[in-house]
Amino acid sequence: MGNLLPKITGQVIGHYNAYKGSRAAYNSDKILIVRGMSADNIAIEEMETKLAELEEILGSEEISINSDAGKNFIEKIDTQLRESMEIESAPDTGGIAKMTNQLESMGLKVESKLFKMKHATAFVATWKDKSGFGPLYVEITVSDNDV
Repeated sequence: MGNLLPKITGQVIGHYNAYKGSRAAYNSDKILIVRGMSADNIAIEEMETKLAELEEILGSEEISINSDAGKNFIEKIDTQLRESMEIESAPDTGGIAKMTNQLESMGLKVESKLFKMKHATAFVATWKDKSGFGPLYVEITVSDNDV
């Protein structure tokens, strides 16, 4: 896979102009998680559209996180993370919904999508204060499609 995962995360981070301060939260041969903060003033009303543009940029197909492919992606990420670190909680395919609900309860607007490409799958989440003030945050979790 070599440069594939960094290339995909770079495309997402570039799309959001989130280079400054972006950092890898987790990096292995099969998973890369990168967080960043957009330097652009992206309005709440534009969040979903901006996220949807990634489908074409990545040459991907958007898939439902609740589909079998979406659940398989979550389980794969969970398994790979557990292989490299100690996680005491049980696997939870509903974790994305819980994360979204928690962020929204803190006054944040959240948008997320799952994109499947030929050799990788990427989950992209963005969030911003519901007031519209402050930056837009972006996180991408990308994994190769090897079983």
